[in-house]
Amino acid sequence: MVAALFLPRGRSPVDAWEIGRIGVGRWRGHDSGPGGLAAEDVIVVRVIGGWEVQCHGGNAAAAAVVEDLVRLGAGCVPSGAWHTDGAPTTAAEALSLLANVDAPRGARILCRQLAGALDHELAGIAALVGQGEADSARRRADRLRRAARVGLRLAEPWRVVVSGRVNVGKSSLVNVLAGHARSLVSPRPGTTRDVIETALVLGGWSVVLVDTAGLRDRDSEASGATERAGITRALAAAAAADLVVEVVEVGEPVATPAGLVVWSKADLRPGVVVPAGVIATSSRSGAGIVDLVGAVVAHLVPEAGEPGLLDGAVPFLPRHLELLDRLVGAEPAGDSAAIRQ
Repeated sequence: MVAALFLPRGRSPVDAWEIGRIGVGRWRGHDSGPGGLAAEDVIVVRVIGGWEVQCHGGNAAAAAVVEDLVRLGAGCVPSGAWHTDGAPTTAAEALSLLANVDAPRGARILCRQLAGALDHELAGIAALVGQGEADSARRRADRLRRAARVGLRLAEPWRVVVSGRVNVGKSSLVNVLAGHARSLVSPRPGTTRDVIETALVLGGWSVVLVDTAGLRDRDSEASGATERAGITRALAAAAAADLVVEVVEVGEPVATPAGLVVWSKADLRPGVVVPAGVIATSSRSGAGIVDLVGAVVAHLVPEAGEPGLLDGAVPFLPRHLELLDRLVGAEPAGDSAAIRQ
């Protein structure tokens, strides 16, 4: 089917390609131009047990390639069933999860597991246990457990709540990070009355940024029931967050924080001395925003700073950790085939 639809550059017949060969050419679909001229550029890869056809992005191009193959008799199966015969496998699980991951760091981790990194590491640990090298097996298992804290969050973005008093610049900061006017900004205090969530990618990781209603001092009353409800929701969101970014105006004293402390409106006081542990930002000029993103990522994913930890095998489902516990438990593991069960 591929040979009938793909016109490679070069003279080598497609069906004679060796495993791993990559070729560029044109796709001759049913809607090709006059004389069967194929207009769609594609890349075709010969892989074990089949072929990969890489086309332009977007749903229409991929759907057209699939339709052409179906016209020649190919069948379609769900992506999650591609690598499995009914039993769960890390490849099928990674492929299924990959469709819902929109950040490059997480996608790279899953692609490595799809290519067999986790299976290979689990097989190595099982072999060590079978050879009586329990200490070596446990050390490798510990590395996987550290990596798993990130792997288990790939399907659930980290939640970062931006908190602070009314009119301190929280919404402006959220808009700068999001790259568009997600939250309403006004000089009037208390403009944000609800929890506003924005999904975005920071430093290559999926994050949900949460803008909240401004908090008031103990002696300052809210303007009404709506603002009081917004403050209640803001406090609840902060309590459930992975990280709270506390925003105060530049120059204000800073209490001992539970998360990150950000001075806003730094452009109003140029040259001010910034205390240690505080990040001075300006939503107007963009100053400090890159530093803030780096600090957020460092708090959320400290494992990314450990050399090589996330570059290989990373468990990404509770099932993988349960299997790991069985492998390094009291009972010796069997052969590596048990890893796929």
